[in-house]
Amino acid sequence: MGIDANDPLVQLKITSATCSFCALGATVYRLYKRQVRLGADDVWALFAFVVQIIQVAAVFLHIPGPNNLSKTTRIAVPYLMGTTFYATVWASRLSILFSIVRIDPSVERRRRLFWVAAAFVATALFLIGQLLWICEARPSWKNVEHPQCALPLQVAICQFVTDIISDSILLFAPLLLFRDLLDKSLRRKLSLIFSTCVVTTIVSLVHAAFLLRNSGINIAISATVEGCLSLIVANIPVININDRYW
Repeated sequence: MGIDANDPLVQLKITSATCSFCALGATVYRLYKRQVRLGADDVWALFAFVVQIIQVAAVFLHIPGPNNLSKTTRIAVPYLMGTTFYATVWASRLSILFSIVRIDPSVERRRRLFWVAAAFVATALFLIGQLLWICEARPSWKNVEHPQCALPLQVAICQFVTDIISDSILLFAPLLLFRDLLDKSLRRKLSLIFSTCVVTTIVSLVHAAFLLRNSGINIAISATVEGCLSLIVANIPVININDRYW
């Protein structure tokens, strides 16, 4: 039997495989490049790397079909998809944040960024907790043939607000650092690289829109794209900047 490209699950698997290949490949290159000088930003990138692999495994648990899985596994897959999505996105943001910390010579600014990092971790835990709380409070979805926890409006709103705030922080946090750089070429390059956070913001808006409209498989596909893009963006500063600056 051939692959039906119109099958939503097949589309999800193709998206997951393609995007994850790029994201994981970028992370492998990043870790290879930084193997002798690993920092907190690399640790968070590695964490996102591992979580992304788990997400791919969750997506492909549907092969050759959900009916071949036990009920427990079918219920676990939506939880894995949701938690790994949040973990990948926020670990990637933490990687970007600690990339800024690594190159910022100001002790005071670095101290503030550590508090921001703590807020990012707390936000990720809150969003994961919200997901689990909502899905466990309405267990009827577990009894259908293809379990999928439908998320209410409040989840989309929380995700939208936290995405906008966090990406804005990552976009504007390096500005004071850039002003202190004497190398104008490096300053322009860093500004361009860190501005790629806007890309993840745009994708997160699309994902939030699908959540608001309860668009079924499009929610999972857009979440997969957002997670992978977040990890790719987190790797861009390290991949594109000369080692002497890190």
